[in-house]
Amino acid sequence: MVEATATLVDLLRHGECEGGAIFRGSRDVALSAAGLARMQAQADAQPHWQHVIASPLRRCRVFAEKLAAERGLGCTIDRRLREIDFGRWEGRPVAEVWDQDHDAAQAWFDDPEQNGPPGGESLAALRARARAAFEDAVAAHAGGHVVLVAHGGLMRALLADLLAMPGAAMHRLEVPYACLSRLRVVADGARTNTQLVAHNIDFGAAKTCGA
Repeated sequence: MVEATATLVDLLRHGECEGGAIFRGSRDVALSAAGLARMQAQADAQPHWQHVIASPLRRCRVFAEKLAAERGLGCTIDRRLREIDFGRWEGRPVAEVWDQDHDAAQAWFDDPEQNGPPGGESLAALRARARAAFEDAVAAHAGGHVVLVAHGGLMRALLADLLAMPGAAMHRLEVPYACLSRLRVVADGARTNTQLVAHNIDFGAAKTCGA
């Protein structure tokens, strides 16, 4: 009989960034001081991570490399974990896009599988690379506990895909800055079951809100 192997994979979104509420996408922007502090507070409550995997964009990579160095862990940078490319919306304020390009924004929100950001990346492409990165992480660290430091759009797409949810459901998942979600992947012979253990765990709120 084959013994079941359980692998824990945490997904950690980057914290608040410089530049306000914009469609950052593939733009390489820095974390704000508050964003870095919020990520640190989340990480401080997770002493059992054994490896760090991160998007190459600096709002993820800088913190991931710092965390790994402080704990003596390995750190892998995976381009497949970068945020969705928002095309013509990149760098523009969210409110401006919804005001000036409302129909396209609403179509993307209602049915992202059929309506991607104008000139940007399709949901199918995003989900495919996010799923591949996740599965490779599980294979490389079977039986361990790893953290993937990534982005809000990618996390929504990946969670929806892993849970066999329709594409539009991704926009119903709240993934705030420094959001932490946990998945357990149980492999039992030829069978693999991915379970969402917790979503939007908020270990950092009390430490960053003055409580």
